[in-house]
Amino acid sequence: MVWPAARVLSQHIVDHPELVQARTVLELGAGTGLLGLVAAKLSACPKKVVLTDNNMTTLDMMEANVEENFPIQTTMPPRCAHLHWGENLDKFLHDHGKFDVILGADVILWKQYIRPLFETVKKLLSQTDTATFLLCYQCRYAELKDKVYEAAKEVDLVGKEIQLEENAAFVEQEDKAKDNLHLIKFCHQFVNTCETNAVCSTS
Repeated sequence: MVWPAARVLSQHIVDHPELVQARTVLELGAGTGLLGLVAAKLSACPKKVVLTDNNMTTLDMMEANVEENFPIQTTMPPRCAHLHWGENLDKFLHDHGKFDVILGADVILWKQYIRPLFETVKKLLSQTDTATFLLCYQCRYAELKDKVYEAAKEVDLVGKEIQLEENAAFVEQEDKAKDNLHLIKFCHQFVNTCETNAVCSTS
């Protein structure tokens, strides 16, 4: 099953391929791996894309999806790796390095995972002014958005909500779902610029 948030973020990547074309990309909580696969298809070097999950059964499914979309004759397919947020990050960093772009869709169903998520992003996100964490999620309870911004602030990340009116996958959603869908671009606090299609917030 592919959640609406994954469809919306995938569409955003398709609409803005420059986000991933020549950059290292990490997908967190990848599930089926849709985001990572889309990024890899758009990338000039698919092996720069790493899809991760904490569930071993999910990883097996993800690897099968990679094999299906990148046949054996493909010499540089995206990689799959186990990652438990907040744990063994130094080893993961040693094995895979830092990333220019980190992607996450509907990965904060439970609020206890929000801080480990942002701790992981802080550790693995490149220290550049163009490094980006794109988070798309459905706000399933009132305080979720505030908790997301609080966790980001704790690790010196600033969020900018991206407007979705021109996102085809968002437009297809029912009105009730649209009200709860958010796509936020996070960058390091030392980056002060805001894109014209984003609303800056540090609250």
